[in-house]
Amino acid sequence: MLALPPRRAQTRSVFPFAPQPDFEPSGLASIEDRLHGACPVCGVDSDFDRFTSNLRESGFCSSCGSFNRQRQMAHVLRTSSGLLAHGKLALANGTVVYNTETTGAMHQALCGSDNYLCSEYFGDQFESGQLVDGRRHEDLQQLSFADSSIDIVLSSDVLEHMPEPYKAHSEIFRVLRRGGRHIFTVPFNSHLPLDDVRAEIVDGSIRYRGEKLYHGDPVRPEEGILVWTIFGLEMFVRLARIGFELKAWNLYEPGEGIVGSHSLVFEARKPEIQPDT
Repeated sequence: MLALPPRRAQTRSVFPFAPQPDFEPSGLASIEDRLHGACPVCGVDSDFDRFTSNLRESGFCSSCGSFNRQRQMAHVLRTSSGLLAHGKLALANGTVVYNTETTGAMHQALCGSDNYLCSEYFGDQFESGQLVDGRRHEDLQQLSFADSSIDIVLSSDVLEHMPEPYKAHSEIFRVLRRGGRHIFTVPFNSHLPLDDVRAEIVDGSIRYRGEKLYHGDPVRPEEGILVWTIFGLEMFVRLARIGFELKAWNLYEPGEGIVGSHSLVFEARKPEIQPDT
């Protein structure tokens, strides 16, 4: 087992934004190594092992099964909410949390909480808010929630899978309360000044602007799900125009099973005070 000294996570809120440099120690001498520490998802002392060359999607917690990316999300949620690394992932009473998935370790950690909402996207044949086999369907580009009704929105590698991601960001801004936060991950390339739009809707049909790229999908595991956008620095500008204050967390917390040279989590905050227009 590899023992490493803890190191504080990095945060940056301005750009140009760089990921952890390539020479940053990953926390693993090899992918066969095992880390030990407090899992930010379940809050239990655990081992983190079964890392692969795709560090972001591997390294499973021996207690809750969370992998690296899920722990990154949980770390930001805990830290920005003033929660300790140990113990149950429990937010302040009255906090309304909306998670854009209904499976996985983060969902399992939160699903017993009061005021917890969750959904999946089942296809454009359904309306947002409709139940499909007992689970809520939501299209993030057209949410069914009321204005200013949610405190925290969680989305992890979701926004790249829709044709109009900034429409989704605008909808999330609408449903967040003042001071509310959207904590999210997306495929992000800090060397791109503009987003890499790989597919778009033209005259009602999909036009591909690059090689088709698919990610795994827990709802449709046999199909996968199309990647429409790889995000670049344009994302910072577009979210600022919507009204968000955007912070980028660049994480390195081997004591929480968070390693790798590109552990990026974004936190978009709706300001407390409406700016003058």
